[in-house]
Amino acid sequence: MPLRPRTAPLGSLCVPGPLYSVRVLRAGFSEPGPEGSMRADGSVTLVWGGPLTVLVDTGGPWLRDELPGMLAQHGVRPKIVLFYVI
Repeated sequence: MPLRPRTAPLGSLCVPGPLYSVRVLRAGFSEPGPEGSMRADGSVTLVWGGPLTVLVDTGGPWLRDELPGMLAQHGVRPKIVLFYVI
């Protein structure tokens, strides 16, 4: 029997699933800056709960010191993240 997709309301930062859950650790954004420039950053997303722990986009180098704490809030140590999707 195929698995049915999970959905969550818009604005939700977590989509729990029977095997894996998806959690947005930091939401991305883009906003206009001065003189026609743009200020932007991508989302950092954790997929965990099953045999694999995956981090989708690690953010920029400015998150280097923050990222371990963001993972720890969900019981994840950086050493158990097996795959990084950038």
